[in-house]
Amino acid sequence: MNMNEVITFLVNKELGGDYVEYLEDINKFQSTNDTFNTAVTVVFLRHLESIEKMVIELQEILVEKETFYSSLLITGRTEMVSALPITLGQVFSSYAGAIERDRWRFNKIKERVRPSVLGGTAMGTCFGAPSKYLFSAEKHLRAITGLSLPRSQNLVSDISMCDKFVEAGAVYDVLSNTLFKMASDFTYYVSRGEFIHPNLQYGSTIMPIKTNPVLLEFVKGLAIDISLESRKIGEYSRNGQLQLNPFLPFILDAEISIFKSLIKAMDSLMLFIANLKVDKEVINNNLINSNAMVNSLRPYCDYTTLKNIGEILKDVKVKDIEELKVVIVNNCDLTMEFLDEYLKPGGFTSFLKENI
Repeated sequence: MNMNEVITFLVNKELGGDYVEYLEDINKFQSTNDTFNTAVTVVFLRHLESIEKMVIELQEILVEKETFYSSLLITGRTEMVSALPITLGQVFSSYAGAIERDRWRFNKIKERVRPSVLGGTAMGTCFGAPSKYLFSAEKHLRAITGLSLPRSQNLVSDISMCDKFVEAGAVYDVLSNTLFKMASDFTYYVSRGEFIHPNLQYGSTIMPIKTNPVLLEFVKGLAIDISLESRKIGEYSRNGQLQLNPFLPFILDAEISIFKSLIKAMDSLMLFIANLKVDKEVINNNLINSNAMVNSLRPYCDYTTLKNIGEILKDVKVKDIEELKVVIVNNCDLTMEFLDEYLKPGGFTSFLKENI
């Protein structure tokens, strides 16, 4: 209503008289219920397109790291415990795969959000609006926004229900979970000295030699905030009653908060990944002194033998892979020639090679 009053004032000022009236003229064939819903749709769609571009950029960075580290072995861990060797490239591949699925979700949700209810007036029944207006409004909306905004095929449903906004919120939530998981994993690698976090600030007011993982913590904090805001969209949606949801302004407020937080989170995570440095010496030392290398021999050694080798290695800190091979050869039936071939990237980080 306020917008109509402003438009009326500007028109009359331009024409030099009281030629139009805000209720009878400017507001003709309109209701807040269809115009505001349409505005929310436009905001959601623009934001989804912006975040989708960032998701694509993040995917490309991860694929680049996947290729770059395709031959660097690192300790693979399950339940936070050393398990089997894996390449760092495969680690980044797991993240790239998740982001690829996020990219697919963003592409699909745009089509769900896209339909407009403009012209549906108060309850989607098009009360008081001629069909000519509906087609004209749809045409001008596309021209003004530059967006593909087809008219909803069920105006009553799209005005009374906000499920498309809930679904968009869920897509944001899934992305935030992916970002949190990545930041959490990276924090672990930083704590083990395998990844090096950039020294962006003094680590502590009392501990001079300390670099805190502030970028990663920032991402995790934002991801939690995004997840909670996404759930709020669902709460506001289900509290709508009968033919209208009066909480649509709150849905929009939550979405705007999500959008701002996602931009910060993704910028921070991409900054970390793009400038990532790894300590290959620490990675290799952690790997050869873990149980992962010995566990990888399970297809060729019996369970008890490997358990015994593990016990021996508890008292022997090997310095490199060659020393590890000596311990293994001295305590099982495998040959040095076999280990030379097997303990290579790709030798035990993929399917079983029967003719090795």
